[in-house]
Amino acid sequence: MRDAAFCILLVLAAVVGGCTTGTGNSATLTDQPDTIAPVSYGGRAIAIAVDVDEITTRSPEAKQFFLTGLTSSTEYARYNESLKYFDAAIAIDRNFTEAWYAKGVALHNLKRYDEAVLCYDEALALDPQNAAIWSLKGAAFTDAGRQDEATECYRRAAAIDPRY
Repeated sequence: MRDAAFCILLVLAAVVGGCTTGTGNSATLTDQPDTIAPVSYGGRAIAIAVDVDEITTRSPEAKQFFLTGLTSSTEYARYNESLKYFDAAIAIDRNFTEAWYAKGVALHNLKRYDEAVLCYDEALALDPQNAAIWSLKGAAFTDAGRQDEATECYRRAAAIDPRY
């Protein structure tokens, strides 16, 4: 990402109350990760960061729905509510990569892993060289107990970007 100062955190909640990152520390919208990456796996909610300057849609309406969905997920852990905003963004722009994988993250946090994988597949159809999305898909497979498929996703992520 170009400028981490414009990152927004998505979906920051632990399975058992409170908002935590993978380290257990509190996270807020002021946290500034410099990549799009999952924060934690294994039954905890996951989080991603999105650089506002690199949002791919050209539609201001789709972008607004997307940002509202992020707020709903991030500030209030209202994953079900955020889905309607991500769906609205996708209805306006079916090629809105970030909306697809943000929807996948919300579904993942609702433990709806198969649906999350379908969203990640839509995002990967638009951006097949995105290591973060491959890693998110791997996390969904891991949490669904499908380790062989998870391993393949992690392998593909690492082939694109060795940091994964």
